[in-house]
Amino acid sequence: MSRTDSLDIAAVQDGVQKRRDSTRLAVIWIDWYAYHVARFRPLAHHPQLDAVGIELVGRAGVHGNLVFRSTEWDGLPITTLDPDHGWKEAGQRQLAKKLWTKLSELNPDAILIPGYYTLPAIAATFWARLHGKTTILMSESTFDDHPRHRFKEAMKGAALRVLFHASIAGGVRQIAYLKTLGFREDKIARLYDVVDNDYYQEQADNCRKRGRGGHENLPENYFLFVGRLAPEKNVDGLITAFEQYRRNGGNWSLVLVGDGPSAAQLKAQAAAAGIADSVVFAGLKNTADIVPYFAFADCFVLPSMREPWGLVVNEAMAAGLPLIVSDRCGCADDLVEPEKNGYVFNPSDPRELGPLLTKFAGLNPERRQRMGRCSREIIARYSPELWAEEVVRICKR
Repeated sequence: MSRTDSLDIAAVQDGVQKRRDSTRLAVIWIDWYAYHVARFRPLAHHPQLDAVGIELVGRAGVHGNLVFRSTEWDGLPITTLDPDHGWKEAGQRQLAKKLWTKLSELNPDAILIPGYYTLPAIAATFWARLHGKTTILMSESTFDDHPRHRFKEAMKGAALRVLFHASIAGGVRQIAYLKTLGFREDKIARLYDVVDNDYYQEQADNCRKRGRGGHENLPENYFLFVGRLAPEKNVDGLITAFEQYRRNGGNWSLVLVGDGPSAAQLKAQAAAAGIADSVVFAGLKNTADIVPYFAFADCFVLPSMREPWGLVVNEAMAAGLPLIVSDRCGCADDLVEPEKNGYVFNPSDPRELGPLLTKFAGLNPERRQRMGRCSREIIARYSPELWAEEVVRICKR
């Protein structure tokens, strides 16, 4: 037997031993975006886990006809149950049946389940309970996401504590809500809401080093919004505040990246306010194409009226941007340190955002750069690698 053959056999034996010693973990998401893949990668490579990924649909997910899924899986063990249909076309009942079959085939020790409000999610919890497996709820919900009624919340909490052994959430507000549902603190992990920090940092820095070649159409100084152009994002409120900023003598521009049902209305609003020349509607961009918008922006603004977390804030911070974030965003308590890396405002008060835009634009460039560096220091504590350690901790517990 050659030395190479011996090494190959040893590698196979090591892999078999790892599977014996590791927790077999199934990770379920409806359609896998780039950040889902970024979260799964350290799970797949973790020495204490034997992780497999399950994507329910291969086309559009829960966001209508907008397709955000990533296919850059790098050979990761991810399976799509229905590659030819979107969430609406596939049918939850059929997906639940396929998921049940797939879990029976994989026989995981533990399952990370996205929410509790779909038939596939419920099927996964029932399969796990029937087979004596561990169920872990992945939750972004906060108490303020929707109107809450005490009796319904009590019933929901009782049901969730039966269905799930533990939960993993994003930060302060998400954990607080899980506690109101009766989850014990020692059964709650954190850091669910993470993105590929290294990617956004490296790509943004590379863009800045190369300069604006190919992106000369971007304004010299601008506030940046990235997200769906939908009512809950409060982009109309941002445009109104930006109009105030311009009336007060500001000369920065506003760049809006994204698409959605409010696009035509928002363009009409900017035109009616006489600021159409200083508002750029860049349209929907994929992960790679969005980086230059982060790289050359001066400040990222998320004005949402409702936002369970706001992952785009993570991306902006990794790219090195200071922030102006609505206090309705679930990430505000965790990611924004006022005066250090940004500001928080009340989106229901039309007097707050406009003056904040003016205040920020009036800061000297060195101060803005320090705030951007602070954003990177903060977001380094919210990485996919640290999330993987939280998953291992809660699985072992």
